[in-house]
Amino acid sequence: MRILESRTMEVLGAALDISSARHEAISRNVANANTPGYKANDVDFSETLRQSMSLSGTSGSVGFKATRPGHFGSGSQAGQSLAVVMSRDPAGLSMRVDGSSVDIDLEMAKMAENVILYNTVSHILASKFGMLRYVISEGRR
Repeated sequence: MRILESRTMEVLGAALDISSARHEAISRNVANANTPGYKANDVDFSETLRQSMSLSGTSGSVGFKATRPGHFGSGSQAGQSLAVVMSRDPAGLSMRVDGSSVDIDLEMAKMAENVILYNTVSHILASKFGMLRYVISEGRR
């Protein structure tokens, strides 16, 4: 049994990657808040995670990009990466005169929510590695 290639580690790794991609999208929205005609983008976290989990046939293939065959185990192929589900302004509505659909307050709220999610997932992942470290170190005694 490969502990680091478990389904749990796969999901946690994918969640970190998707959260990171969402953070980038929100950051672009904030950076372009005053750009006339800019349409806000977002990453649909749950849909992207659902799709990546249904597409993942082998352990270790979700959330990482392999640079050569077998990079993350025997099942990965070069160039394999996470497919992010992007979404635009829900109704295409813009309440601003310049046509930009970025609401800075909404973007900052989404950023805060995403940071909480990222921190939670990374904490769970750290505790998993902590348990492994404990098991390994206790085995030496």
